[in-house]
Amino acid sequence: MPDFLKFGVLLFICLFAGPVLSSEEPPDQIPSQWSSSTQGPQTSAQPAQAPVYQTNVTRTSSTPPIVPANVRDLSLDTNRPRTQGVLASTTWLKGAFVTETEMSHDQSESSIPENIGDDPASRMMRIGFIASSGPSRYGMTYRRAGQAFYNGPDQDLREAWGEWKNGMTTFRSAIGQQWNNVDGDHTRARREQNYGRMGLSWNQTSWPSLAVTYSQNALNSTLDQTGITPQKMNNHTLEAALGYGGAAWHVGLASNYILGAVRLRNGSDNHVKLQTVTASLRPLKALTIAPTLGYRTEQQDWSGVRIDSSSAALAMNYKQSERLSLDALGHYSGIRSSERLIDRETIGGKGILTVEIQQLRGWTTLMSLEGGYNHPTNRVMSSADTQDISGLLRFVLAPL
Repeated sequence: MPDFLKFGVLLFICLFAGPVLSSEEPPDQIPSQWSSSTQGPQTSAQPAQAPVYQTNVTRTSSTPPIVPANVRDLSLDTNRPRTQGVLASTTWLKGAFVTETEMSHDQSESSIPENIGDDPASRMMRIGFIASSGPSRYGMTYRRAGQAFYNGPDQDLREAWGEWKNGMTTFRSAIGQQWNNVDGDHTRARREQNYGRMGLSWNQTSWPSLAVTYSQNALNSTLDQTGITPQKMNNHTLEAALGYGGAAWHVGLASNYILGAVRLRNGSDNHVKLQTVTASLRPLKALTIAPTLGYRTEQQDWSGVRIDSSSAALAMNYKQSERLSLDALGHYSGIRSSERLIDRETIGGKGILTVEIQQLRGWTTLMSLEGGYNHPTNRVMSSADTQDISGLLRFVLAPL
């Protein structure tokens, strides 16, 4: 799509997204909901008409959970990344289409309060457009996040998508462009991706669900520094997924085939096959068990090397009551290459016991005991082997 056409589409969305918030209004006076109509005043004799558009303005906030590999990586909650922003959603012509405008920024304890959000690298802007007509839905999305933004940092995304649904069958397609290094820093390389995908799914109650997806992704690096090898790849991916389940169980099987061409190596191919089996079992109302198995093979035509990877995981959740729960996770992964330059294995696990002590005037006091074990093994270089055992006792005081 030409740049001038992309700019015209984004300008159309900006002009018709509706007012979001005046820059002179204090943050604590942002209304939770604001609606407006282009209709004039109605007399008592005339029936009320639906507004032409209605805008809802809401606050957005997020504190993503951080699960460190061991206790040495723990940090104070006040230093964890937090995002705050405003989302304006405007519904037009009785729900015919919706526009969304979102502005968000990072803030932390180390930031100076009066300067929070002044750094462009810590901001995120998103503009969306969604329309529907009968069984069809389509839309466009533009998102730009600075290098210091926590969720999806240093990314510029433009995407157009469409969906058609008829009974049990759903067809989806999307095309887009994405790149990093949004500020154009010449000291860092930029990776640009042009992608397209289409998928067909079939889903009916009490029947197995089936989904088939084809996607293409072209990767090209720019702003490459001297001595850094540029990247030029073109990947084709075919994925099929099958799922079936009942009231207390679910089993899924997914298979991927990726054909990648490295254009800097005379177009040599890279073949990747990936199979994944997942399951979820509930033998008891309070107990959930979720095993996962995975196997991946990669064949590099340009080097003749074959890389095999296998993985297994078992997760368990037991919730006796609202005041007592137990979570446990065990995992294994291994990777080996045919020329024996890669031969690594990792085994580990983690368990968390959470107990609610008591409630005090709208506050909940929790105590959790966490234990973890992680043991990576490198058979090519045994000096790189490590073993980590950790334990953590945590007290949490949170509002209800």
